[in-house]
Amino acid sequence: MLALFAWAALSFCVRSAMRDAPLLRTTATITTTNALFMIPVAFSIMPLSAFRPERSETIYYIVALGLCMIAASRLTYYFAIRRIGPSRALPVATSTPIITAFIAAAWVGEPVTLRLVFGLILLAGGINFAMRAEPAQDSNLPTTSRDRTLGWIAAGVTVCIWSISGVTMKVIASDVPPLAAAAMIIWSGVFFTWMIAFLGSKSEAGLKVPKASWPWITASAVCQTVAVPSFVSAMHYTFAVNASSITAVQPLLALLVAHFFIKEAENITWGLVVGAVMTVCGTLVVLLLA
Repeated sequence: MLALFAWAALSFCVRSAMRDAPLLRTTATITTTNALFMIPVAFSIMPLSAFRPERSETIYYIVALGLCMIAASRLTYYFAIRRIGPSRALPVATSTPIITAFIAAAWVGEPVTLRLVFGLILLAGGINFAMRAEPAQDSNLPTTSRDRTLGWIAAGVTVCIWSISGVTMKVIASDVPPLAAAAMIIWSGVFFTWMIAFLGSKSEAGLKVPKASWPWITASAVCQTVAVPSFVSAMHYTFAVNASSITAVQPLLALLVAHFFIKEAENITWGLVVGAVMTVCGTLVVLLLA
């Protein structure tokens, strides 16, 4: 639940942080701030010995998640938010139970039942409704169909990365404590996010992170500092598909926030409402009946 609320808030913080800001550099800055926040959090709770994995392959998994889950997926997710807005990016990006269920079954032996499949079908139907909804009306979002298509593709890539990463985190958390695992993954991701930012420096030449973005960058980093350790802990203490299903309720929270605070920009439609409700119903089926 902590991961759910933190990630739902994160979407809108990122939306504001990215306004008129360079994508790569701002993503790297958010990740670096997140990593700095993790230092006092991790070392005040965990002893130094907790950061020493017993299995050598765990180190490779941590580095891989630093590249994929932290650097790559944050970049694609933030890109999707910039192109189609949080209320439309979230239903796709949080559809991880659809993929996680089958990855977890093949990798760590989690069960796949007919009722679980029914819940996943509801999730998929909700995503379909959300994708067919009218585009957001935010004046800062691109208006061309090409840009919106790229946003949907980025959200789709994000869900694939998150699904694989979720099961990988379960494997890592079996060797080191969840909080230590989350901290090391975030710390390793800082290098990769800045490497990507430097490689793409030509495309962002002359662009600076606006002063107005810094409060939202800080808020985004705080959300990530709460969300990632909470999610890693959830993956450790329960089935991977259960943990990812709880976070899939984010679209409903996003609709509530968008309706009450930024209604005109997010353009809440019946398609989005139906999609969010189907997503939540699918989540409940997965949690209560799987």
